[in-house]
Amino acid sequence: MPNFIIPEPEKREARPSWSEVPQEILLDIEKITGKIVKAEIAWGGYSPSACFLATNDKNQSYFIKGSHPKQTAHGAKALKQEIHTYKNLCFLRDTAPKFYGEVSYNGEKGWVLGIWDKIDGSTALPWTINKVEKTVEHLHKMHKQIKREDVAFLEDGNKSDFTSEFFLGKNGWLMFEYQDDSNRQEKFCGFFEEPENIKTWLKENLTLLTEHQRKAKQVVKNKGVVHFDLRSDNIMFKKSNEAVVLLDWTDACWGDVLFDLVSFSVSVAAESKISCQEVLGIYEDIAQTRFDKEDVLTVISVISGYFANNFWRKPPEKLPRLRWVQKLQFDASIRWFCEEKGIKNPFCFV
Repeated sequence: MPNFIIPEPEKREARPSWSEVPQEILLDIEKITGKIVKAEIAWGGYSPSACFLATNDKNQSYFIKGSHPKQTAHGAKALKQEIHTYKNLCFLRDTAPKFYGEVSYNGEKGWVLGIWDKIDGSTALPWTINKVEKTVEHLHKMHKQIKREDVAFLEDGNKSDFTSEFFLGKNGWLMFEYQDDSNRQEKFCGFFEEPENIKTWLKENLTLLTEHQRKAKQVVKNKGVVHFDLRSDNIMFKKSNEAVVLLDWTDACWGDVLFDLVSFSVSVAAESKISCQEVLGIYEDIAQTRFDKEDVLTVISVISGYFANNFWRKPPEKLPRLRWVQKLQFDASIRWFCEEKGIKNPFCFV
């Protein structure tokens, strides 16, 4: 497993057990799956969603996930959005597990569950160059084959609730330009070994970061389907042929694929010794292209700014590992930016 620069918190998300699933919704589930004889919590990802691996009396396995009464209404909304994507994006038949249907009990404030095939395979961790190459080949195929008219209903990234701040270059490092009640800069700097050096670095380089971030709307040369959550917990490899399977399409949108590729590169670097530059370089070699360097720096600024503006906050009670993974991704993304610009990287977490 990866040797993270920051130890992983021991506490995990509070997910419900199978015994908590109401009998009423279990009956609806079994109308789709047949009689469930075994089920257990499925771990992976960082949300408190209900997640189960279930097996029926014919030894067929399913992945069941969704929202539950102890979760926020956002969970139900996110699941509805993902299910809508699975129902309408035909290309997911080749890039994601088969979707069987959804069941609910007591509306959005109760249980809302989706049912998928359980993938017989392995997760992305630990990352290897071979796994990165296979994932990148898969992404390039998707980017090359899918046209806008094929996914006409898919929302533009600059209009979507979650992704718009990235495509429009909002928040992030821009939030560090002024003081407010959050005491942002003090709290941010306090997470590093030499806070005064971080303050100095911000004074010297914040303008450089924000200038790049403000150009986000100009990054439009490489439009395509954007998954927008390409972390290791959303990528699997089938046991039969090592084919790549992408999971969790909640935030899928249409936009410049560089936002996906930079985010993916950062995620791999945060969980391995493979650099961001290596990952993006593999895509460029496969696609036989070279991304505009200024566009790459702009997207790195956007991504690093998002994590910079979030990792220092108090961890949500139901998401105990969220800030931890944000720290890992900030470390990888700011390291990339510093290396590309040839400037000192003073960021070393306490």
